[in-house]
Amino acid sequence: MDQNLKRQNAAGEKHSQEDDKYEEETKIPPDKVKEGQTCAEFGERSVAKVEKTIDDLEDKLKCTKEEHLSPKVPDRTLLYLNEL
Repeated sequence: MDQNLKRQNAAGEKHSQEDDKYEEETKIPPDKVKEGQTCAEFGERSVAKVEKTIDDLEDKLKCTKEEHLSPKVPDRTLLYLNEL
């Protein structure tokens, strides 16, 4: 019975050490967390810049289309005179 108790204690100690080892392995070092946060912030800023660029280009395209598609006043006058 004494031998059995010693084996149980030894096995318990071994499992305890393994648990401690796995616990340490699963902890994320703070510098890795900070690095991940920095990357995420950089990505968010990049996305915001790209979205602003897209908005600016869409506005410019809209203005250019309006400028080239709508006849100017002298052109309308000329068309009107030609129809008479």
